[in-house]
Amino acid sequence: MTYERLKALYDARANVHYKGKLCEVISINALKQTAQVAEVDQMFPPVVEVKASELA
Repeated sequence: MTYERLKALYDARANVHYKGKLCEVISINALKQTAQVAEVDQMFPPVVEVKASELA
């Protein structure tokens, strides 16, 4: 996915798919074009930083 689409999803508080799991976008980094994502519906999910191109 492109960074612009990721930013639009973040602004709309939408979820994304990462490695076959539904994840929420915690924050985005414009300089690196990455996002911090965490799996939805877990008590203490690990937060992972991934590039926008790796998200679906």
